[in-house]
Amino acid sequence: MSIPPLAPDENPLPAPPAESARTNFASEDRLSALLDAAVDPIVLIDSAGRILRFSRAAERLFGYGSDEVLGRNVKLLMPQAYAQDHDQYIHRYQQTGTPRIIGIGREVTAQRKDGSTFPIDLSVGEFRSGAEQGFVGILRDISERKRQEQELLRSTAELRLIFDNAPTAMSITDIRGHILDANHACQVLLGYQRDDLLQRRYTDLTVDEDRAALVADFLSLNAVDDSFSREVRFRTPDGGVLYALLYAGVVCDIEQRSLLMIVGLIDRSALFAATREADELRDRLVHAGRLGMLGEMVSGIAHEVNQPLTAIANYANAGRRLLQNGLTDAAELVSILDKIGSQADRAGQVIRSLRSLTRKREQLRERLDCNALIEDVSRLMELDLRANGLRLQLKLSPALPPVHGDAVQIQQVVLNLIRNAAEAMQERRGDEFVRVTSSARARAVVEICVSDSGPGLSAEVEDRLFEPFLTTKAEGMGLGLSICKSIVSAHGGELLYRRGERGGAEFVLRLPTATE
Repeated sequence: MSIPPLAPDENPLPAPPAESARTNFASEDRLSALLDAAVDPIVLIDSAGRILRFSRAAERLFGYGSDEVLGRNVKLLMPQAYAQDHDQYIHRYQQTGTPRIIGIGREVTAQRKDGSTFPIDLSVGEFRSGAEQGFVGILRDISERKRQEQELLRSTAELRLIFDNAPTAMSITDIRGHILDANHACQVLLGYQRDDLLQRRYTDLTVDEDRAALVADFLSLNAVDDSFSREVRFRTPDGGVLYALLYAGVVCDIEQRSLLMIVGLIDRSALFAATREADELRDRLVHAGRLGMLGEMVSGIAHEVNQPLTAIANYANAGRRLLQNGLTDAAELVSILDKIGSQADRAGQVIRSLRSLTRKREQLRERLDCNALIEDVSRLMELDLRANGLRLQLKLSPALPPVHGDAVQIQQVVLNLIRNAAEAMQERRGDEFVRVTSSARARAVVEICVSDSGPGLSAEVEDRLFEPFLTTKAEGMGLGLSICKSIVSAHGGELLYRRGERGGAEFVLRLPTATE
């Protein structure tokens, strides 16, 4: 506010005391120092919008010096679109007393001396000093904050785009497993619309048999970097079953508190279908191999069956002669009948073994006594070996732990190994033998070893021993050992070859023991 000059004939007002002037100057200095020390820019304007004060921080922000802006309208600091309305805002407040921005603050756009614009947070307060009224504006450049917000929005939009269009089925759940969001691939895989999945749990969608294990897995996730994966079967809306690999991990905040979980699903239906088909093909191949092997043994098997039948006929004839001659000693007749019954049982065991080995059926996994399996096989092979001048030696460890598997398929492996050993010694003469041993090894493994006193195998054959169609026989197909290895692998075991300590070959069959 300017004071008009005095006329020459007017009496001047008495001069203020020197102390009062010094006080005013001191207050002015303190106000200037306060404004210049403020970190945030500060601008004071009068009721007409003219700039009264312009802090150092304001000079740095806008690029103006104080001498360039003092006395000029504050619209100087605004883009044209805002500047033309500014005076109306001040006039409206003075007329109505209703604040629009005073005491509240807002985001506005400011303009630098070079014409560039930028966003600021503007807080406006009103001051009065006697009859004088004005406004103080405190400004804060929020360009960096707005840039970060835009970057965050862009990143969020990109993540959302990636999430929605990812080819892998993905979802977000809370820490209790309720589905909060699911992408398109997840909806398609599970067969549900997004709204149908929200707030449901994955455990609600699984088959009954898989639910308890999956619940336990989700409950175990409670720390940063915690995760798990599990093969799960889901019920689809059409009543089908979906095989999937589910993997889940915890997402935590900066204070390591669990916020939510990311869950992914991989469709394993095709893999399970291919596995089933491979299992069926293997079973058919195993059955064909079993029939072929028994076909090669037909002469020995016929002899094994014929022997008890011949004994039965002889005992029956003896009993008939006793009756014809009037010799009716009851004790002797009972003895003859007992021998007939024993031989019939022997023949029946051979036939039952043959039926079991030749019958095509579904795999039957059960707890097995390996010693009993070996003894059953030995009854089929012993006579055939003896006819070829070979001995079958059994050295079976007592109290052998049970294994879990298909009895017929395990017998097929042992039978094939014994026959291979016998054939390896056909050209040799002497007291040759095939030895079968059983034992319990460390790490819960049962070991069956079939060894012979033959010439062994060449190094070239050893390296390719289990390859399909590799054979050392003139008329062999080379599938026996390949089939055996496939059977053992399907039982979770291994089939190995090693050279015998005294020559010959040793095949070692290792099977995991059965769990309760």
